[in-house]
Amino acid sequence: MLQFLEVARLIRFANCLLASVGVWIGAYLTWLTPSYYGPTVACIGAFFVCAAGNVLNDYLDVEADRINRPGRVLVRGAVNRKTALRLVIGFNLIALVTAIAVSIWLLGIAALTIVLLFLYNYRLKRVPLLGNMTVALLAGLTFITGGVAVDPDLAFRFPGPLVATIFAFLFHLVREILKDVQDIDGDRKAGLNSLALRVGTRRSLTLALALFALLVPLTYIPVFYHWFGRAYTVITVYMVDLPLLALLIFIWGNPTPRMLAVGSAALKVGMVLGLVALVLA
Repeated sequence: MLQFLEVARLIRFANCLLASVGVWIGAYLTWLTPSYYGPTVACIGAFFVCAAGNVLNDYLDVEADRINRPGRVLVRGAVNRKTALRLVIGFNLIALVTAIAVSIWLLGIAALTIVLLFLYNYRLKRVPLLGNMTVALLAGLTFITGGVAVDPDLAFRFPGPLVATIFAFLFHLVREILKDVQDIDGDRKAGLNSLALRVGTRRSLTLALALFALLVPLTYIPVFYHWFGRAYTVITVYMVDLPLLALLIFIWGNPTPRMLAVGSAALKVGMVLGLVALVLA
């Protein structure tokens, strides 16, 4: 039981579950009549792709995590690295099998996602901004995956999952930049090359704030075109946009470790609220 719990921590179970929810919401935003088989299988595949990517990330980042996140499973030795590598291979195989059980389109997305995660973990995360953009793109792909599981044609039409994809991309990009600033000391000691190390804390936070300021008016477009209902407006504007914009402005002026941690956590909560807004849309 203890080993199972450590594996759940290693894969970051909540994050994988969130990816599955994103897939389901992408399907929900696509279907004209409810469709369950494709989205359900796609949710399972997304969970295991996310799990494999998280395990591979920890497998390669053990030294940096000894500084930034000493409580991580592999750092503590609760799961050995050989087992972790086997999990990566096994999880990816499960994801590919579930994808082909739905369609060739979904298999293509699953393969693309696995390749992007591999490139990110081995190379792209050491390329300032490009690594952040890769993570943000992967987050956005969850919604497209759900849409493709229902109808590959409708998945790429507005106001379907493309709306959620764009929002997720910008939202995750902001959080990734903030996390770079949060991890700057450990990344420097580990010899990594993050955006924060390349351009500094102030410029990184300025970029994150500018991207979120761009996202805010974009979230009004569905309101302007009457794509979504009042619940979307209330949650997005008053519970996500304005509070997080104010918090990011405060963090920009006071980038202490505590405030950066609060900002990262608040953005994660904002992601969940955003998913709720889309479901109630």
